[in-house]
Amino acid sequence: MMVRKVLLALTAALILAVLGFGAWRFSASAPPRKAAENYVRALAAGDAEAALQYSSGSAAFAASRLKGSKVTAKVEDVSCSVAALGRGWAKVLATVELTLQDGSADVGWYSVDAVKTSQGWKVVSFREAEPDMSGVSGVGLFVNRAEADAANRVFQGYLDALAAGDWQGAAKYLAGPARRSQEMGGAVLGKGAVIGKVEKLKAKPVWKRGKSMLMRFGYQVESRDVSVLAGFFRTKQGWRIMKINQI
Repeated sequence: MMVRKVLLALTAALILAVLGFGAWRFSASAPPRKAAENYVRALAAGDAEAALQYSSGSAAFAASRLKGSKVTAKVEDVSCSVAALGRGWAKVLATVELTLQDGSADVGWYSVDAVKTSQGWKVVSFREAEPDMSGVSGVGLFVNRAEADAANRVFQGYLDALAAGDWQGAAKYLAGPARRSQEMGGAVLGKGAVIGKVEKLKAKPVWKRGKSMLMRFGYQVESRDVSVLAGFFRTKQGWRIMKINQI
C-alpha cells in the first residue's frame, strides 16, 4: 500500500511539473511570438515605420528598404508559432495570408529569429521558409470529398491556363513557393503554351491538416503519363497550389 501511495504521489508531481513547464513555455513564448507577428504583418503591408519598431540588425535593414515603396498587400491573417526558445532568443515560424494588389490571394511562410533587448523583443533576421508538407502519421488521412473536388478544380484550371499560354492567369491558382517560382520564370516561359492539352486527369487526396492538403494527380500530356504531388493551402479565396513535385 505504501509503494502504491508513493507511485501515485510521484505521478501527480510529474503531471504538475509537465503542466507547469507547459504554462511557463506558453507565457515565455508570447512576447517573441507577438514581436514576430507585428513585424511580419507590418512588412507585408509595406509599413516600414511599424516594422522598424519591432526589428534590429538585418531585419531592420530589410524594413528600411520599404520606405518610399508603393508595393503593398492587404494582410488577411498572420499565424505564428515558436519553434525553439532559449535564453533571450526565439525562432518563430510565421504564415502570412495576403490579398495582392491585383486582387489575387497569396501566402508566405517565414522563419524569424527574435532576441530580447533592453527595448523588448526585436526581430533580428527574417527569411522565407518552405511550407511544412510532412503531414502527420495516422492523422488527417480522411479528406472531405467536397474539399478534394475543389482542389481538383483549381489544379485543372491551372493546367488549362498553362496549356492556353495564359501565364498570368495560371499564377492566380498558385501561392507561396509555387507562385514565386512561376513569376521568376515568366520572362522566359511566359510567351506561349507551356504544356499541351491535359487529358485523363485523376486526383487522389493524400492527407489534410488544418488549411494544408496534399493531393496526388495523374494525367496525360501528348500521350505521355505524368504524375505529381501537389500541396494546397486554403486561402480566403479558396484552395491555392503552393508546391508541385513531379514523381
